[in-house]
Amino acid sequence: MRNLLLISLVFLFASTIAIQMSDAKPTRDAACGIPEIKRCTSFLTDTVPPADVMDVITAVVYSLNNFNIEAVANLYTPNAVIADDEPPYSWNGPTAGVQWVNAVERACKDNRLTKLKGSIESVNVFQQSSDNIYLVVPVTYTGSLPGKVHFKAGGAFTFVLRLTNGKWLIKSQAWMPRKGM
Repeated sequence: MRNLLLISLVFLFASTIAIQMSDAKPTRDAACGIPEIKRCTSFLTDTVPPADVMDVITAVVYSLNNFNIEAVANLYTPNAVIADDEPPYSWNGPTAGVQWVNAVERACKDNRLTKLKGSIESVNVFQQSSDNIYLVVPVTYTGSLPGKVHFKAGGAFTFVLRLTNGKWLIKSQAWMPRKGM
């Protein structure tokens, strides 16, 4: 009987904590937009990047839908680095995004891949300091190969963004195919 009473009390305590946590809303520090750690929300992680950051990420991922180099032309820092599984595998500098889009377009032409389309999945890894952001963005690309063969490649981009003159720019971008995870 004593053990049953103890188990009931533990469940009551755990239920009370769970209800408090489900009602709690994460808040942000007004000075820098970083999630504040509050009682009952310390176990919650805010994985929703700010809209202006997701605008940059969306422009990059969707730039391959039509190989739009203008969409990525001004999104990278002067010392940016991109790594991908297309030769020559890395691109550097402020035009890294343009070079990368051109390389992917060449690879699609060489492999006769058409109708390339990217889709962004839920972001589960997002960390931010006052002037840096680290996030992992799961992405799936689909398209068509010769003979009506369906193409599908999934993986994730890891991005580091830096706040430069009030704008988030990509410092590094790395693609990891799902089969490599």
